[in-house]
Amino acid sequence: MVPSFIRTGRQPTILLVVIILVIVIGGTALVTWMSRRSPVAPLVAPTASVTSLPPSPTAIRSVDSQSPSSDTVSVTQTAQARTAQALVQMAATQTATALQAELTALFADAQRVFYDEFVDNRNAWFTGVFQDIELNLIEDGVFKVLWSGKDTSYEVYELSSFTDFIGEVDCRIARGGGDGSCGLIFAQQRNVGFYKFEFFIDYYRLSIILAEGEPVILAEGDPRRITTVGDQNRLRVIRQGERIRLFINDALAADLRDNTLGAGRVGVSTACYNAEGGVEVHFDNFGIWSLASGS
Repeated sequence: MVPSFIRTGRQPTILLVVIILVIVIGGTALVTWMSRRSPVAPLVAPTASVTSLPPSPTAIRSVDSQSPSSDTVSVTQTAQARTAQALVQMAATQTATALQAELTALFADAQRVFYDEFVDNRNAWFTGVFQDIELNLIEDGVFKVLWSGKDTSYEVYELSSFTDFIGEVDCRIARGGGDGSCGLIFAQQRNVGFYKFEFFIDYYRLSIILAEGEPVILAEGDPRRITTVGDQNRLRVIRQGERIRLFINDALAADLRDNTLGAGRVGVSTACYNAEGGVEVHFDNFGIWSLASGS
């Protein structure tokens, strides 16, 4: 028997065509099916892409808005401190200028009652030895007080009493350092008391000294920022009613109110706080000006 494909002659060709068609159609279907499947996430993560966003003032800070470094903070704080100091100095300068203008006006309206440059003893100050430990001299254009023991004394202008006034004197602690003092007294009333503005090389105070009782300090401070040891220093008291102001070298040292004592005499004082003495004080340019009440 002869095989059929050999016998007919066309069957192998037809079979081959059918096989080819099946392969083509099947491949197309497979491609179509593959293209319709849901995508599967790749095993390797894709590289992230950068998307440009509109600028945001809260999300992105500029260099100016970032926290400064410690060095910048230090520089900023130093600049702020210098600015504050400059403002304080400016305010102090303005205050000093205003105060000087007020003093100029006060002196312009004041009446000078007494003034002594100590070129001689025309005003009859006590000179000579007092209580064995104090020697008073007027020489070399100054009033000198020399102490050989521990004590204090004062001399006043006797001819008038003052309520509203300016009193000032130049004084120098020539020897004795912190053991000696010089000053102004005012509102002095016999057997009652007085105020004492006392100046040391490193300390000053205003005390009220009554005939009975202990002295009371009303104001005090350190004058060294406005004085030089051994130099002449100008002390000034301005009293207007109950207001009392103290000045050292034109700088305001105290401003207070007290009416314990009323009208009284004005003078100068010295003291030695060393039992061995050794204190020498010089006065010059002592003056008193009367002010109108309520000025």
